[in-house]
Amino acid sequence: MFGIGMWGPMMTRGGMMGRWGYPYGMGWGFMFAGMLIPLLFIILVVAGAYFLLSPRTGSTVESEKAISILNERYAKGEISKEQYLEMKENLTKK
Repeated sequence: MFGIGMWGPMMTRGGMMGRWGYPYGMGWGFMFAGMLIPLLFIILVVAGAYFLLSPRTGSTVESEKAISILNERYAKGEISKEQYLEMKENLTKK
């Protein structure tokens, strides 16, 4: 009953695991998916770190606008030269 008759057809199709690995021939697909998923995870981590650590461009625009307003106030005579220089130094510090 458990002799060659039972295992014979299975062995002629490439063994118990099939010809390509998994019983339905999906061995290569699983192998590529197994390599692709960790690679995608690494790409997502690197992209997230880049966006979190990259400088914001909006702060530069706001700083330029503040210096422009400061220049106008100095030109109108609303502030003294000493106040102008002190405020400009504070705005350009990083």
